[in-house]
Amino acid sequence: MTQASGRRDRSGKTFWALAAAFLLAQCGPPPVRPQPGKPWHHLQDGFRNPPGSIARTVPMGERWRVMRQIVRRSGSPRQSLPPAWLVPRADARAQLARASAPSISWIGHASFLIRLDGVTILTDPIFSERASPVRFFGPKRLHAPRLTLDDMPPIDMVVISHAHYDHLDMPSLRQLPNKERTLAVVPLGLGRYLADAGFTQIREVDWYEEVRHKGVQLIAYPAVHWANRSPFDVNRTLWMSYAVKGGGQVIYHSGDTEWHDQLFAQIGEDMTRRLGACDLALLSVGAYAPRSFMRGAHADPEGAWRIGRAIGCRAMTPMHWGTFVLSLEPVMEPLERFRAAAGKAARLMRIGETQNLTAPPPQIPE
Repeated sequence: MTQASGRRDRSGKTFWALAAAFLLAQCGPPPVRPQPGKPWHHLQDGFRNPPGSIARTVPMGERWRVMRQIVRRSGSPRQSLPPAWLVPRADARAQLARASAPSISWIGHASFLIRLDGVTILTDPIFSERASPVRFFGPKRLHAPRLTLDDMPPIDMVVISHAHYDHLDMPSLRQLPNKERTLAVVPLGLGRYLADAGFTQIREVDWYEEVRHKGVQLIAYPAVHWANRSPFDVNRTLWMSYAVKGGGQVIYHSGDTEWHDQLFAQIGEDMTRRLGACDLALLSVGAYAPRSFMRGAHADPEGAWRIGRAIGCRAMTPMHWGTFVLSLEPVMEPLERFRAAAGKAARLMRIGETQNLTAPPPQIPE
């Protein structure tokens, strides 16, 4: 056996060992020990989803079978995004440079650059090639970022929705410039990761807690999901969706979430009362197949549309598709199903694109 093949063999064994450990960590819910005097979602050893959430109950055999399929597809993806949905890098940089607030740029996945009334917000930034704790395996990008860290203007606020590697990417956070002037807003328990990345202004927030920074209001809201960074910290940190208001715009970011029959109408009522009506929802539409495996963690595209509708958002932009392969649906299916469900409410974006939020969206290819 050659040295190279030996390295590949060891890498493969390492990967499957870690994949098995993560799989075992998800076999069932953690012990439920409520914390007296705290809200429902607080436990003595972590957090849980809102009452009435869809539970994840998948037999071990199916978990292992589906995990193997996802690993094969995500590590070396053979799918590709049609070129029409990727803004050429030079065009992406030019769009970003000439845009005026309020504007939004889709970096990819759940990463957006949002500019509201002189305040610049970066959401769930991931510029790395893989969404993984290591560089040699894990979900690999389908394409290089159209906008890079070097293109980012000074960031006033970084917002992280939860701990998973496709949302909390430590290499990207460590390389982000001007961190001394940036406020990091994270769910409970995640502050230490931002401190390790070099941030000094950090706010850990609970659901329904509000942050005000340089004229922008942010409210953390529940999501139906889960969180971990290893097999040993499942649900020890909180996960969230959130809304921001600034420059006359109210924007909701779903993070990762499953549909819930009552929750999102409640969020919409709270948002309207505290911030005003929702102008734009950024909704996670991918990583839903097979439903027997992903149910309880990720909404399908129709569920994402129901979330935006329940909140009362005027327009909806699908995200969390087209960047990483994290499940078994075809790469374009989330977009196609969401566009069919949302109809005229869909405000579609190409990866790398910047749009002015007060102008009609540009023509999008069929």
